Amino acid sequence: MTNLFQDIRYALRMLSKTPGFAIAAVLALALGIGANTTIFSAVNALLLHPFSFPDMDRLVVVWESRPQVQPERNAVAFANYLDVKNQNATFANVAAAMDLAINLTEGDRSERLTGFAVSSDFFNVLGVTPTLGRTFSTEEEQPGRDPVVIISDSLWHRRFGGDRNVVGRTVRINDRSNTVVGVMPPDFAFPGSNVEAWSPLITFKQNVTNRGATYLQVIGRLKPGVTIAGAQSQLDILASRLAAQFPETNANHNFLVENLRESYVRGSRPYVLIMFGAVLFVLFIACANVANLQLMRAASRQKEIAVRQALGASRWRLARHLLTESVLLALIGGLLALLLSVWAVHAIAAGIPANLAQNVSGWKNLGIDWRVFTFTLLLSFLTGIGSGVMPALLATKTNLNETLKESGQTITDGKRGRTRSWLVTAEIALSLVLLVGSGLMIRSFMRLLDVKPGFNTHGVATFELSLIYRKYATRELRTAFFAQLLNRVESLPGVKAAGAVNLVPLENRDESIFFSIEGRPPFAPGEAPLADLRNISTGYFGAMEIPLLRGRIFTDQDRQAVPAPVIISDKLARRFFANEDPIGKRLQTGEGLSEIVGVVGDVRYKSFLSEFNDDRLRPAIYFPRLVSQMTLVVRSTTDPSSLTTAVRKEVQAIDKDQPVFNVRTLDQVFGEAMAPQRLSAQMFAIFALIALILSAIGIYAVISYAVVQRTHEIGIRMALGAQRNDVLTLILRQGMRLTLVGLVLGLSGALALTRLMASVLYGVSATDSLTYIGVGVLLIAVTLLACYVPARRAARLDPLIALRYE
Repeated sequence: MTNLFQDIRYALRMLSKTPGFAIAAVLALALGIGANTTIFSAVNALLLHPFSFPDMDRLVVVWESRPQVQPERNAVAFANYLDVKNQNATFANVAAAMDLAINLTEGDRSERLTGFAVSSDFFNVLGVTPTLGRTFSTEEEQPGRDPVVIISDSLWHRRFGGDRNVVGRTVRINDRSNTVVGVMPPDFAFPGSNVEAWSPLITFKQNVTNRGATYLQVIGRLKPGVTIAGAQSQLDILASRLAAQFPETNANHNFLVENLRESYVRGSRPYVLIMFGAVLFVLFIACANVANLQLMRAASRQKEIAVRQALGASRWRLARHLLTESVLLALIGGLLALLLSVWAVHAIAAGIPANLAQNVSGWKNLGIDWRVFTFTLLLSFLTGIGSGVMPALLATKTNLNETLKESGQTITDGKRGRTRSWLVTAEIALSLVLLVGSGLMIRSFMRLLDVKPGFNTHGVATFELSLIYRKYATRELRTAFFAQLLNRVESLPGVKAAGAVNLVPLENRDESIFFSIEGRPPFAPGEAPLADLRNISTGYFGAMEIPLLRGRIFTDQDRQAVPAPVIISDKLARRFFANEDPIGKRLQTGEGLSEIVGVVGDVRYKSFLSEFNDDRLRPAIYFPRLVSQMTLVVRSTTDPSSLTTAVRKEVQAIDKDQPVFNVRTLDQVFGEAMAPQRLSAQMFAIFALIALILSAIGIYAVISYAVVQRTHEIGIRMALGAQRNDVLTLILRQGMRLTLVGLVLGLSGALALTRLMASVLYGVSATDSLTYIGVGVLLIAVTLLACYVPARRAARLDPLIALRYE
């Protein structure tokens, strides 16, 4: 320990003598370590620890999988959930949950909450218990029971002031009195990070036999010793049995078992892992840069090292001194990196819209915790060793006789020179890979900006409303409410048009319907095509400026027709009526036989990740009806956000207890849909810029050092008649040789590694030639500039001074 403290004191003393070197090394390492700390905080929160449930490896999600339904993972029908729960030998327990619209009313204040209806075993499966109160009983799943609710810790503090007597208190939810029976812990928010209330999942008689409507999220806890593969095998057998018993609904149907953590982080995983790979490259470049600086510094310390060796210091002792300096630099850089990471994490959190962040599992855990701190400390230590071991070994391998000669002649360090050259070449190669990745992400994002979503996003505000079923139990009451509201909104100053739809475009929420075509051969069981189901008002297409291609739009009379007519999207028309006019044809759906009265342009209702090209774009069927949960879309001639107060007043004038929530403009919706790609492109660009700067500094340092080493040689050349352009060319040739080797290696690496980015690119190939050419030209230009400065200095040397240089 005494020797260690001596090494640290000596290292600090030596570093203080070369503050320029120390500052440059610390800054380079801080950038590399800070980038890794920032992204690791995302890995830690979003991938490794999005949840804190016990025995996470035994928790699984069960999906339904149907070949005609994209994506592969779909919600589960109620009857199928009951079969999974009751007819398996691999699960200790199975539970289910479904979205639940909750309107909380207290006095004159109404609030829309995100809620879930969950089975009584839900919390037991997850292994969590309330902070206060209890969970649900099986009796509370039965129809007719007094309604109860469990609330989140955030709701408990926000609306009830953290009152510990809240259990047993009656609150008004969806126009009914509900008894609060429990309060969940602060770190619990599942299935979504914004969930604030849970109610029992009622087992209605009609649901027990329903295998067509899929809306349940099913989770299970595996029995000890049971693997996911074993559970999948058991459910494959169950799926085959159900397909034989219920071919109309279960043919070509299977179950998919997936680890719960892996399932919920699936959307974040590709982005986070790609970013983590990028920052590792930044760290390698920073290490190479610092290693080069240390090699050049070691050259100036040859005499010192030789004298210490001559006085009896072992090579290991000297190498340990140098490694101590390197580790100290990295630890100081790590402390600075933590400060940079705190700022960077806040910047990332601010870069993701709240509506999107609340659907990302683990997002609220994003920050610098003890795991991130430990990672940074360990990474700093390893970085110090990694960047210092090669310079330490080379610096302590000296020829004492040559080094201690009084002539002071600079010793040729061929091996060290080659090492510096290869380090710079590696920096350039890694920078090229990062620059190519950045270019692909930026071009992908630019392609997204050019995408036509099928409607005009500008000048439209959206307002979500969820009517209380007990108050608006009939279709007539719901239709009357929205019809009256739309009439009021359309008469507001500045409103150009207004409409309503059950699901606003460009979100990942799904509502779909199977269909067949009258007069066509029936589809085989389980193979009927699927379309997006959209319930709209008559003014929806006008408010969204969705073009009518054929036929007509809906009228008020269409809402009264049974069955109602439908309008289809152009994708459905092209796919199923390629050689005929679809107007007048009839579709068979769960609503009956519906006549097609119009065709409208395609609209992107899913996110860009779900429908990244036109081939994945799902067809849509529009019905002229107003349901309990609708989103108002209001097109304005002025700033659409200025309509918020006026629209809220109109809603309150009709029903004072009806909350309006999730108020956004369509421009915001469009921006939120592109947020993952935008943030990824920005971060990749930042990392690539850091890499480019570090590489330019690295090659500048190497060429500058080479000029110093070759000063005497340059003087001789100039004395023998070499012109300044000859010297300039000589130095530039050395730098460009390193650059070209780095480019070749980097292009090979980029071609291999960027293929891993294909899943997050939109409209751009991972081998896009324009990106590769542009990045290559940029890197050559930057490195040429970095070489030109020392080359120009060399060309201006006075031959007399150069000849006297030692």
